[in-house]
Amino acid sequence: MIYSISKKIALGLTAGALLLTGCGKKAEEAAAVTIPDAPDNAIQTVIREFAKGNGGILWQAMPASYQSDVNTLAQLAGSKIDPEVYGKSFATIARLAEVIDQQQALILNSSFMQGRSTEEMAQLEAALPSIVGLLGAITSSELASTAGLLNFNGQDFFDTTVSQFTQYAETLGQLAGDESVLSDYMNAVVSVVQADDMQATLSTTIPGQEPLEQVFTKVEQRWVPSEMASDWSSEIAEAKAELDATFIEDMAAQKPQIMSVLAMIDGVLAQIAAAENQQQFDQSLLGAIQMMVGPGWGGSDAPVAPMPIAPVIAPSAIPAVQ
Repeated sequence: MIYSISKKIALGLTAGALLLTGCGKKAEEAAAVTIPDAPDNAIQTVIREFAKGNGGILWQAMPASYQSDVNTLAQLAGSKIDPEVYGKSFATIARLAEVIDQQQALILNSSFMQGRSTEEMAQLEAALPSIVGLLGAITSSELASTAGLLNFNGQDFFDTTVSQFTQYAETLGQLAGDESVLSDYMNAVVSVVQADDMQATLSTTIPGQEPLEQVFTKVEQRWVPSEMASDWSSEIAEAKAELDATFIEDMAAQKPQIMSVLAMIDGVLAQIAAAENQQQFDQSLLGAIQMMVGPGWGGSDAPVAPMPIAPVIAPSAIPAVQ
């Protein structure tokens, strides 16, 4: 339930990549890691470092031109978004995290939770702090403001925010009883099935799992999944075209409506935060639900506030956990 939502948020920040577990590392520590030239050693290094919580290794694993593309996309996005609307959107998300943190007891005892098992409720109670932390990592990152996007630096983002994400996502994965979490990859063994100077088929073995074969291509001294290498240019061009087609004037026309919607959400959150007992909390929550499903909310013509931008396309250099 809650875990699956938060996991999707985390995955959205690094499209196509595994983005869960570990503890953060400082930029200088991540920069000290050397990625070997041999394909099996290179991918094994990336997997094991990331399993330790080194989010920056994902950025290091990207070819230099890919890194430039990602930085350019983020900066272009920052130039196309209304700063006030975008900042307000993230401020609302931050407020949501505060309310969840403040009202944990009332959330867990709400009548809306009736029918859930003791095990499910225990899991939710243990997960709430990590959910709050995950939302906090988003709202304090470079992605949370147009200024942050305009000055976006991928290495810094992966060294800090991605590494922070891993802490919370690992905890959530363990609480959900996932068959595998990223810490399981600390003992990954990668071997060569066949290879030449530019392409390699690698087999990755994780303890307790079946070996996984994947084809990698060498791009600018970095080994990346062949599918990524073949699709990268077209996907980046498409993303740039979509951003280039975004006109600030069009967003400005919708700005009053978007700000009104965000103000309504803030009002609802204020009521929920002000609840001093279970009855007040449940009534506030019911009112919020009725408002959201009522006429005019979420219709096809309703303005949509900018959601967290995910301009960072991390390398799929790590076999994905299903």
